[in-house]
Amino acid sequence: MSTDTLTDLGTGPAADADAADEGWRIASASVALLAVGVLMAYGFNVFEDRHAAAELDACRTLPNTWPMYAAACAGLLATLASVALAGRRLLLPRRPRGPVQMAGMVLPAGVLLLVLQAMIVWSVFQPASGGALDCLR
Repeated sequence: MSTDTLTDLGTGPAADADAADEGWRIASASVALLAVGVLMAYGFNVFEDRHAAAELDACRTLPNTWPMYAAACAGLLATLASVALAGRRLLLPRRPRGPVQMAGMVLPAGVLLLVLQAMIVWSVFQPASGGALDCLR
């Protein structure tokens, strides 16, 4: 077998370098998406606080705002993508070691954030309750 055939099969040093680059790209994208998920959870909290203040000012129950829905759904999708990418990186061959460790740290954090994001999405899609607001000031 000639060396050209080995190169065509993707079993040379160039293939190892490409696999290492792909591992770093996947792990980095996973970390970035996890950060987006965290920011969306924080954003939902900010929008929910503003909504609660508006309800208190109006002295009645108001429907949820579209930024609350957008932050909840975007956070869930970003976190789900982060967990999927981290899992994909862990299934690739274990060279080099850095991306594997990065994905190994993202996966448990992503699963915990995924549970939080699922609870956020569940809460935002619940019907508004007509709870008693303290309107006496």
